[in-house]
Amino acid sequence: MSENIKDAMPQILMKIQEDLASFRREMADRLDRIETIQKQERRISAAMLAMMRGTAGAYEDRLNQLEINRIVKL
Repeated sequence: MSENIKDAMPQILMKIQEDLASFRREMADRLDRIETIQKQERRISAAMLAMMRGTAGAYEDRLNQLEINRIVKL
């Protein structure tokens, strides 16, 4: 009985080691995917910010032109 336990112990430890290695690989893959998605989202956010600034600038120009036209009419 005690020999079976001694034989099983290294097998159990090897299985645990394999499971940990598998878990580490999965976590590394997940982190790589998260990093890729984060980079994509950063680019998208920068593009949206540029579009918003452009739109705000165009809106401000139109408001200024309307105000100038209003002043001229007075």
